[in-house]
Amino acid sequence: MQGYAQSDAELAEILEGKQRRREQLIFAINRASPEELEGPAERLREVMRKLPGEKSRQRLPRPKFLNE
Repeated sequence: MQGYAQSDAELAEILEGKQRRREQLIFAINRASPEELEGPAERLREVMRKLPGEKSRQRLPRPKFLNE
């Protein structure tokens, strides 16, 4: 099976699209009222809240090739 080599133009296009979507999200958040943001913020808090009896989360170790 041949590997797919991504061209610089394709990578630039992908990064451009990501930047454009990020800017659109920031623009939408900045225009939203505090009331509109409260619902999604509360849902995020619920997801991030530690459940009773849950152990603390562990970070993944650095990949070995970065340690060399």
